[in-house]
Amino acid sequence: MRNSIAGTCLAAALAALLPSVGTPRTAYDIIRSSDSKVRGNTQIAEMEIIIKGRRFTRTLQMRSWDNRIAKKSFAEITAPAKERGNRFLLISGERLMWHYNPIMGKETKIHPSMMLQEWMGSDFTNDDIVKESSILEDYTHSLAGKKTVDGHECNVIALTPRPKAAVVWGKILYYARVSDDLPVRQEMFDQRGNVKKILTCSEFKKMHDRVIPTVYKMVSVDKLDRDGRENQYTKMIIKKIAFNVRIPDSVFTLRNLKRK
Repeated sequence: MRNSIAGTCLAAALAALLPSVGTPRTAYDIIRSSDSKVRGNTQIAEMEIIIKGRRFTRTLQMRSWDNRIAKKSFAEITAPAKERGNRFLLISGERLMWHYNPIMGKETKIHPSMMLQEWMGSDFTNDDIVKESSILEDYTHSLAGKKTVDGHECNVIALTPRPKAAVVWGKILYYARVSDDLPVRQEMFDQRGNVKKILTCSEFKKMHDRVIPTVYKMVSVDKLDRDGRENQYTKMIIKKIAFNVRIPDSVFTLRNLKRK
């Protein structure tokens, strides 16, 4: 009798567990994991930005501070000398980005409608730098199959803007590695369904306490050569980064933005 009762209880326990075993992950699960791995709750980073134009190449050095939980970010150009001191502040609740120009000695507001504009003449947008839009909160997510990209098997996630989200893209296709959810590629589409920008993520390395892509290359489709070659692009190379560290609230202030 006791064995019968014990067997029945064991069977019931196993039955309760079985539905959770092998339960397929949702598109949102993958995006949440990917976003958390490359951003953490907070991060402080040093990076090099290479802007390759048709007749010129510019290189910038930048530091950035990002608090994903508080939805605040701050970035500052540290080199070359003629660009040093340009600073950018976003406090998401205000829906405004601020830019301080050291030559003019004043700050200006960048309205949400201007977030799609090129940042510092690069292929990145203002939104890319200060992370105004959230791939978690501002989009719905759906699985769109699997595809091998640059040798990595990827889940393809289609991101569609929520009705009232203040985002710059009409759709994003997000390619995340099946093995660890890290991003490999993003394709950004306008409201008419035309792909406008392509971001590739490469050179996966351990930085601080995790493996992340350390090179982000943004290409504007309308700048491709006639044969499709990427002779114009912007690369963001992460040189140093620390995740989940405390960032003082004073970093994300107008006073810090305007300091001499």
